[in-house]
Amino acid sequence: MSSSGSVADTKETKNDVLIDPKDLDWDGPDDLDNPHNWPAWKKWYTTMTAAILCLVVTMGSSLFVTGVPDLVVRYGISQTLALSGLTFYLLGLSTVIGAPLSEVFGRKPVYLFSLPLSMLFTMGVGLSNGHMRMILPLRFLSGVFGSPALSIASGTIVDIFDIDEISVAMAFFCTAPFLGPVISPIIGGFATEKETWRWAVWIQLFAGGLIMPFIILMPETNKTVLLIKRAKKRNLNIKKPSKEELRAFLKMTMTITVFRPIKMLFVEPIVLVFSIYVAFIFAVLFGFFEAYPVIFRGVYRMSIGVSGLPFIGIGIGLWIGAVFYVWYDRRYFFPKAPASIPDSPHPDSMRTSPTRGHRDEDGNLKPLTPEVFLNITKIGSIALPIGLFWLGWTARESVHWMAPTAAGVPFGFGLILIFFSVIIYFSTSYPPLVVASAMAANNMLRYVVSCVFPLFTVQMYNNLGIDWASSLFGFICIAMIPIPWLFERFGPKMRSISQFGFSVEDMEAQAEEDNEAQHSAIINRVVSNEEVITHKVRYEQEGKLAKDNNINNNSTEDAAEALTRVTTYETTVSNESAERDNDQSNTHSNSLLIQPINENRDENSDKV
Repeated sequence: MSSSGSVADTKETKNDVLIDPKDLDWDGPDDLDNPHNWPAWKKWYTTMTAAILCLVVTMGSSLFVTGVPDLVVRYGISQTLALSGLTFYLLGLSTVIGAPLSEVFGRKPVYLFSLPLSMLFTMGVGLSNGHMRMILPLRFLSGVFGSPALSIASGTIVDIFDIDEISVAMAFFCTAPFLGPVISPIIGGFATEKETWRWAVWIQLFAGGLIMPFIILMPETNKTVLLIKRAKKRNLNIKKPSKEELRAFLKMTMTITVFRPIKMLFVEPIVLVFSIYVAFIFAVLFGFFEAYPVIFRGVYRMSIGVSGLPFIGIGIGLWIGAVFYVWYDRRYFFPKAPASIPDSPHPDSMRTSPTRGHRDEDGNLKPLTPEVFLNITKIGSIALPIGLFWLGWTARESVHWMAPTAAGVPFGFGLILIFFSVIIYFSTSYPPLVVASAMAANNMLRYVVSCVFPLFTVQMYNNLGIDWASSLFGFICIAMIPIPWLFERFGPKMRSISQFGFSVEDMEAQAEEDNEAQHSAIINRVVSNEEVITHKVRYEQEGKLAKDNNINNNSTEDAAEALTRVTTYETTVSNESAERDNDQSNTHSNSLLIQPINENRDENSDKV
């Protein structure tokens, strides 16, 4: 390694050696710039801001629906045409342009750029003359520029939480896109009842304005962007991408976000079946935006504003499901480490508590097969049809309106559990880049299917009746109940023959690497310069005591041997430290530029 003087020179003058951004890394597990080491308040501020942003964006879907009756009466258009505003907005949300952009420019710039543009097109809807030929394209563009919030929020959370501590944060993020459409009819119904359909638009603008200051104060979380920014502050010369690299990146982006997701829907049974499952239950939720008015306005004679209140039942079910998932995750998926396991540092952060998870007899973490997470899917798949049949056969004048309202609780409970478990199943079945494609496929299919359901829900409920229309959805959900059991049985075989997925052997190898990484983190943390000082002082005292007492030559030789052990120990530690630095940097000769030496440790080394 280079001397500390070279570090000062590097900071003062820009080095001529070009450093590839891929070679940059944190200074170590204790690096405070690493988002995994941020204080809890900063992590949760970032998490809640991203989650509320998702809620605001998804509010725009069902808020518009509350203004449909006024649009129909005011402009003399059909209900189906008026509902097309919801269809075009959901089509816009199905795009995934934000994810690749956030990997280049960072999460925060994409947030700051996309939300104002989405709100700008939303304002255009409110200021339009009411003609659908203006409203529909504006709604689509509003959805397109709102979609980055949904596609990169999960990446933001992964940037800052360790894998065994992420469940609570993901619960907030995953619940928000469902709560947005659920609470919107409650808010928008009263507004459009007293005013006009435009107030549904102004409410979304107001919500976007409220969240914007929090986004401005939100810190960047993308690792690559943070490291490049810090390297520039340290006056390092960062290599700029060539035209060939830009073309390769564009090709990779199109592959991950467009081509591979479509291909995976055809060649990956895991992605196809579970994407259809999630798309269907998501579409039923959006179908309820038209089914609930048929039930609560038509049967129970509620006003436009009051008829939105029964959506509270679904909201309660969503929250119960989220809390249940976190409890199940902490209890069964990632249980607390036994008391016999000592505190140990994590390989990627400064946490010293033992990593949560199942362990073998030696205390090593055991890998969880992806199919284990389907236990949550089983519970949700049973709850869904219960809620649908409950809704269909209690929605009548002879039954109190609270009965069909309460039916939303098991529906929301099952909906969020299935969504959670599918996300985790995808994340554990495929490598990181392939997971992005799998989630993109799920996202596209989910919103494309959902945008169609509201167009025929009213006709279906009017023709089949509330009981049999809801039962039709229930029967389809019953037909889907065996899905998690089938994939629990045949999932490992499907992954073994998959073009993209992890096999069982791959997962075992990955678990072994994780255990080795944690073991290395323990060694790196324990064998520190501070311990070198402690050992040397002890050995020097041993040698001094031997000399002061004028013990025979053998004792003097023991003292010399003790000092020799100190020198050998220091040399070994220095060599191990150099090897670790070289492993972390692909450019051995420039390891000092990529990972500057901590000044405090230099001082300790000088003392030794």
